[in-house]
Amino acid sequence: MVHSITTQQGRTTLKHITAGIILGLASFLFAVQPAIAQTPKTTASEVVDAETLKAFVLYAKSHAETFTDPNDLAPYLHSISVEGDWKHGNTYLIIMLPDGTVFHHAGDISVNGKHLYDIEDARGNKVVQDLLAAANMGGGHVEYYWDDPAVEGDEDTPKIAYAVNYISGQAGNTVVLIGGYYQDISQASATPFDPSLIPLPEVTAADVVDRKTLKAFVQGVGERYTEVVEKIGLETLLKHQDIFREEGGPYRQGSIYFFVLTTDGYVYFHGADQSVEHRFVSSLDREDINGVKFIREIINVARASGGYVEYYFDDPAVEGDEDIGSPKVSYAELVVFRGGEYIVGAGFYKDLKRAVLNITLTQNDQPVADATVEFSRSIAGRASEYLWQGTTDAEGRTTIDIQSDSDASGYYLARAKDADGNTLAAWNSIPINGGEPTTLTLPIGSRAQMAMQDLVLYPNVPNPFNPSTQIAYQIPETGHVSLAIYNTLGQQIRVLVQDSQAPGQYRVTWDGKNEFGREVSSGVYIYRLAHSSSVIIRRLLLVK
Repeated sequence: MVHSITTQQGRTTLKHITAGIILGLASFLFAVQPAIAQTPKTTASEVVDAETLKAFVLYAKSHAETFTDPNDLAPYLHSISVEGDWKHGNTYLIIMLPDGTVFHHAGDISVNGKHLYDIEDARGNKVVQDLLAAANMGGGHVEYYWDDPAVEGDEDTPKIAYAVNYISGQAGNTVVLIGGYYQDISQASATPFDPSLIPLPEVTAADVVDRKTLKAFVQGVGERYTEVVEKIGLETLLKHQDIFREEGGPYRQGSIYFFVLTTDGYVYFHGADQSVEHRFVSSLDREDINGVKFIREIINVARASGGYVEYYFDDPAVEGDEDIGSPKVSYAELVVFRGGEYIVGAGFYKDLKRAVLNITLTQNDQPVADATVEFSRSIAGRASEYLWQGTTDAEGRTTIDIQSDSDASGYYLARAKDADGNTLAAWNSIPINGGEPTTLTLPIGSRAQMAMQDLVLYPNVPNPFNPSTQIAYQIPETGHVSLAIYNTLGQQIRVLVQDSQAPGQYRVTWDGKNEFGREVSSGVYIYRLAHSSSVIIRRLLLVK
């Protein structure tokens, strides 16, 4: 009986990360082939000897040669990596480049991208070189020896693999298809890479601190890949992709990394969790603690010309948030390349307990220097405590770092004093969003003015509430705005705003009633703000 390859289960490492890479791979693997005779169907479960192994690999070859649409690549790789016709226990397929670099290993995806050309079996035979030679001869069997820990006493029993070439891609690239090879190759080294071959993005992962830098990082990632494919070609790129995972490198810094998936949820690349790659997400409707279907929202905003999504997700750097997650902002864009649609995105975690205020104090449009600006939370029934302050420079500017034991979001009071301690002015009802930088101008004798840099949805006040609550938000540019209330089942309860609005801050009241004017029951509700292609969702609590 012929066994297929047995390797330790590892994480996915296939690194086809951008549209250029992905579509290049599609043309690399699948090309329009001339009509061929029908190959008899032989599945992985039917492999029992050398001849059925050969029949299985040849049937897999004929199947791969039928693909002409680049969008078929994702489901194809998924199909050969899960139990079914193409994988049965330890019987599965390996796709390899002619130089011995693994393109896709259906049994142990952690081997993808590794160079196996010099791998030897237990008797010193260069197994991969023999497989490549057999494939170049039109296809053939190769015997090798390896002691399978799962099979007692098999160290002297030869195992059999079968390899065959097929031509694909517009450039006529050769791909090697292998079945029956299951030596443990998990310790094989990755192909050495030359970082200079891949240009650095203008905004690196380490530069991501807010929405603006996040968007620039994502856009740079997409641009670099198509650029690299054109510059060095697909085969070279496949051998030089470790840079995309390198911790502290330009493409990954702690919890800042990027991902690539299709519009139907197939994950090509994930910079932090390789185990989720080369498979479809478990559910497009996966929800966070607030009921946000974040995967679907990310896909939706990407298809709508790019945008942001706020949700809660497990932050590896935060112990104990596995159940509820930590607040995260992701940005995603759609890349269309040679007929295929791919989503490139990244995100960063927000520290809701911190709010950085960039303040300019003015009088008659002139900066006020050497003044002390103080901030206090505005909480009904509580005395003001001006716990945070800063002194303005010659341009009237100061930065105040608000840090709290809980969420720093809410409404604040502010006041300015001169060097003698005299109050120059005071302001109230200033909305601040934890985890987001806020730029404020405080004109003496006028209302506080907030720079409209980002879409912001503030916590409702009061919360919990009965019978009504106020919801404030700001929009950075003219566009269509939708603000609606949903229950925790995702059913729309009430539309509060559905209009085109100019940049500015807005505030609306929800009276706890549905669209028919009937009062809703006590419980948790979701309010969802959508502007252009960005989405923010928060929870509120109605208590009667």
